[in-house]
Amino acid sequence: MTAEILPGLRALGMNEYEANVYSTLVGLQKATARDIHEISGVPRGRIYEILNDLARRGFIGVEEGSPASYYVLDIDVVFDRLKDDYVRSLDETREALKSLSVKPRLPPVSFFILRSGWAIENHISSLFRRVKKSMVILCYNPEFLRRYYTLIKPLERKIDLYVVVQRREEYADINLPIYEAEGTVIELLHARPAMDESGPDGVRMDECAILVDGRDLFAITTAGSGRYAVIGSDMPLINYLQKTIVERLKEA
Repeated sequence: MTAEILPGLRALGMNEYEANVYSTLVGLQKATARDIHEISGVPRGRIYEILNDLARRGFIGVEEGSPASYYVLDIDVVFDRLKDDYVRSLDETREALKSLSVKPRLPPVSFFILRSGWAIENHISSLFRRVKKSMVILCYNPEFLRRYYTLIKPLERKIDLYVVVQRREEYADINLPIYEAEGTVIELLHARPAMDESGPDGVRMDECAILVDGRDLFAITTAGSGRYAVIGSDMPLINYLQKTIVERLKEA
């Protein structure tokens, strides 16, 4: 048995002896227990137990006789069945886990911070996928829009999208619904998110603050060598901020 086959068979739930016996029989196609024992090196005292277990699990067949012979069942059929069983098991487990999820009875923490790059990217993708009606992006850095342009652009056809910036000329090459902040919106654009992070040199660069469907807030900043995000959800303040910004933009 080649070394690369063993991990794959073990991933199917076989132990080392079972993997040896199965791969040996695949090579032989049909053999007695004695033949398989001699070629695989699996102890004779275990060989019948292993062969019967592999047959019970649908990997091999048994031809009665004296002695009995064992043969390999069609590998494509066996593995397609295993794949279907695995996918079905995943779906059932997912639904069972979802059924355990209940809304907390106590109010959630108002804000929390993400410090992992993977977590930040994952949350950004999730926001863009689940937005239903409207999104306001208060953008402090045009590079944010360039970086996520392919995720943001399709939203323009599906939702009310507002990208708010301080100086519109800095975003001339970005084909999105961009609004230049005026009046109270400028003050909101300058307001820092609910997070106090700064690098060792005190330098901090805000990327954006995103308001989604009047319920989610997501803001990103870079401080020193670290990139951080603050998240808030299900707070009346978020809904108020988003409605106020949209109203001011429409008035302008």
